[in-house]
Amino acid sequence: MTALYIILAVVAVIMLLLLIPADCILEFSYNNKENNGSVIIKYAFLKFKIFPNDKVEEVENEEETTDKEEKQEKSDILGIITLIKEVYKQLKKDILNLLDYIICHAIKIKELNVSSKFGMGNPMYTGIATGAVNAGVYNAVGWIDRRMKLEKWDVSLDADFNNACLDMGIYCKLRTNCLYVLTIGFKTVKVVLKIQKINRRIKENG
Repeated sequence: MTALYIILAVVAVIMLLLLIPADCILEFSYNNKENNGSVIIKYAFLKFKIFPNDKVEEVENEEETTDKEEKQEKSDILGIITLIKEVYKQLKKDILNLLDYIICHAIKIKELNVSSKFGMGNPMYTGIATGAVNAGVYNAVGWIDRRMKLEKWDVSLDADFNNACLDMGIYCKLRTNCLYVLTIGFKTVKVVLKIQKINRRIKENG
């Protein structure tokens, strides 16, 4: 009987861990010709900074490519194009179903903030740009609100009719849980295995 209680307790803990929300915070800003961005994952009391990576990567010197290497690169590119065509033809429905599950079920947007100040240096051009930008941004937010679970959003678009400038910022907080992540993983693996099968068939047929 004790063993049964232990098993039930372990199962309960696992289910609890799977249902704990996980947040992904995306931030991007552009100001004075400089851009900054970050990607942060939060799970329970844990916090992971995915981007930017603080480690400095060593830049290796590129060697000159030979004619043989260039031909191989062209061959690889043609192979990739062929693979993409076949994947689109055979797995279009599977990929769309995966994307639909991710967008409509697995992920919800807790918060979305979009802000921008822009100017073309000419009042007429700035007015035209203002109409286009407002239409594009608000239509995009409306589409996201219809397709995804958008809880809170704010859009602030300011036009500067006197100066040429561009400042913008985007803050997006996505939420899911480990159960959804595992489901996405299984669905993705199935699609990847089918892609590998298609790739092998292409190579066999030459």
